[in-house]
Amino acid sequence: MNQMELYRKQQSEPVWFSFENPTGAKGAGGQENNGAKGHPSDPVAPGERKLLCDMEGPGVVRRIWMTLNEFGMCNCGKDAFPVERVLREVWLEMYWDGEDTPAVRVPLGDFFCLGAGKMAAFESELLASPEGRSLLCLIPMPFRRRAQIFLVNETEHTIPRLYYDVDLTREPVGDDALYFHAIYRFLPQNKLCEDVEILPRTEGCGRFLGTAVTVRPNADYEGRWWGESEIKMYLDGDHSLPSLVGTGAEDYIGTAWEQNVFATRFSGCLCCEKEVTSFYRFHVPDPICFSQDCRVVMQTIGGASKADLLRFLSEGKAVCPAGTDIDGHVHPLYRREFSWEEVPDNCSVNFFRCDCYATVAYFYLDRP
Repeated sequence: MNQMELYRKQQSEPVWFSFENPTGAKGAGGQENNGAKGHPSDPVAPGERKLLCDMEGPGVVRRIWMTLNEFGMCNCGKDAFPVERVLREVWLEMYWDGEDTPAVRVPLGDFFCLGAGKMAAFESELLASPEGRSLLCLIPMPFRRRAQIFLVNETEHTIPRLYYDVDLTREPVGDDALYFHAIYRFLPQNKLCEDVEILPRTEGCGRFLGTAVTVRPNADYEGRWWGESEIKMYLDGDHSLPSLVGTGAEDYIGTAWEQNVFATRFSGCLCCEKEVTSFYRFHVPDPICFSQDCRVVMQTIGGASKADLLRFLSEGKAVCPAGTDIDGHVHPLYRREFSWEEVPDNCSVNFFRCDCYATVAYFYLDRP
């Protein structure tokens, strides 16, 4: 934010929703327990859709914070409910302007870049978990007529305590304001040589804000590197070839030569283990805008030694050679007949592979 904005007069009225003021009405908060702390939390029953916010517009959702019993120290002992299940099976839903179809329907963990199913302390420009015990969203979400936000418990377990607040401003919304959307996609195993689709082709005028990706590598590849995959973005009429192409999964999030755990304002990797890796990237300083349509995919390419790849092939594993680096230049192997004698024995070979992916696409669009 430009610091000068902090002291300028604004046409803005703050509105907070929590269990202490579930309607967000002016002068109606803190009524229970004679004004003392009286209703900070509520349970969420199995199958319940807990309404967090329902406000008439125009306005902007500015901040969403929450924590659940399962994120705290009280969730321990033999009766503790797995945090992983809460992050996977409790969903966040958002509706704008009275639409029946949610603009956002994403599991909590994946929405907050914690798709590995584990809490982690981190801070980014848009999403955070300050000490690994809460969830914080600072993505601005304008609406014109109505905003509704729900938390949906799809487990068979009652969440004993949900604490939350949704902070909005009631203010004019200009004609150029776009609606926030988030799409979750789960792929138990990609087809060999097919890209993972993060954002299906979406028509309209908008902005691709970023993505959170969770990869569960296939054990068939014995821990070999999965992340040679390039991000590709098809914009405004692109079909056979994209306009924007990266150079690798770890390169896309700003690191290099594979990746480990880190978090920065616009990219990070919050879990990097043999069984699962989760990472994020937000296109805030480098906006990805489109006026007609947008599609975002990620390749499914890894790397291994020539000897390993030949062994994988002999064992009938799902692999397809893509290319190899010889003296700093890619020697193409994909979709062409070649002899393995072309590949030096000491070279690493990129190859298409099949893994498990869960992705979230965050974007703005000109319709709710």
